[in-house]
Amino acid sequence: MLRSPRVSPLCRSTASRWATIAALALIVGGCSGDDGSTGTTGDATTAATTGAGTSSGTTATTGDATTGTTSSGGTETGADTTSGTTADSDATTAGTTGSTGTSTTGGATDGSTGDTTGEATTGGVVDVLPSAGCGLEAEGGHFSGLTTLVDGVERSYDLFVPTPYDADTPHAVIFSYHGVGGTANTDQFRLDKNSAANDGFSINVAPQGWPSQEWNENHFVPFNLEASVQVFDQVLDKLAAEHCVDLNRVYVIGHSNGGQMAFHLGCLRGDRVRAIFPSGGRCFSYGPGVCDPYNGPNSQQCSGAVKVMSVMGEEDVTRHADEEATLAGFRARQGCGAQTEPVEPSPCLEFQGCNPGEEVASCRIPDLAHALWKPGFDPLYDVMMAL
Repeated sequence: MLRSPRVSPLCRSTASRWATIAALALIVGGCSGDDGSTGTTGDATTAATTGAGTSSGTTATTGDATTGTTSSGGTETGADTTSGTTADSDATTAGTTGSTGTSTTGGATDGSTGDTTGEATTGGVVDVLPSAGCGLEAEGGHFSGLTTLVDGVERSYDLFVPTPYDADTPHAVIFSYHGVGGTANTDQFRLDKNSAANDGFSINVAPQGWPSQEWNENHFVPFNLEASVQVFDQVLDKLAAEHCVDLNRVYVIGHSNGGQMAFHLGCLRGDRVRAIFPSGGRCFSYGPGVCDPYNGPNSQQCSGAVKVMSVMGEEDVTRHADEEATLAGFRARQGCGAQTEPVEPSPCLEFQGCNPGEEVASCRIPDLAHALWKPGFDPLYDVMMAL
């Protein structure tokens, strides 16, 4: 029998819900200021890509898409510095049992049917939609260097599975995206060191940027955003087929270039992602094809309904104006008005009048540059459970 995930009675209010979300969104490894220093702008530091483990059940794609042009090699000002603490880079992959077929909620680009299995069951505030992998045994732990093939390129990611792993409990899925210069191994938002996986709440995915430790967002690798979105699709499909996940609780977090990726997935995969928590990111400018749904006929059109909480430092000159424009696009698409109400944690504001399930909130942090909001580092995952 499938067991609904634990939901705390402390996570019922909108204010407390956003409090934890903001904190979770900012637990960023591999970004500026994340080495114990104060939240100030730092220089990008390039770390080696992980690959200590061997891949387990690589997913091959269909289609003949080709990769776009490579990055210009520039780095964002103060975008990301690696943390002095790394995860177990020598971890090996688990011999998980593969299942036939995939279980998705739509939007897959690898030729899968997108069919879901099972029926949604009520668990707390949100209905639980168990994946096809429920009931299949799998190992718990940190698995480094897993790969999926996209456009002929082996794209790697790290996976964090609760230990012990319960094959009958649908887990939330958290994708965390590093910024430029970060890696999957050093930049997994400390998810292997907090209770998100350890208490059995979520399975966490830390993809690795490519080709130069970055994401295929227009500013860096022009017009090849589809490749990074396809990585998301394929990894989620594989995870849903081999593990017990709740397809109604898929979250995306990221800082800087990773925050941009979170915004993009919130638009392009709003039918698969429940909520996004970008930090120091944007996805509005640099031409059509980005996630502003009103950018013109050639723009990527958004789909589904997604909750948004964006964090931006008041002193962040790297992405400040673009983040405002990005939020304006989401607000217009999701029915939000201009009026705001305070929500926790202060000084976050939630726009009023948004469509149900499509709330948009903005956290502008005084005296913070393109760095992490460290007072938000005390997340309570009970709040995310309530989404």
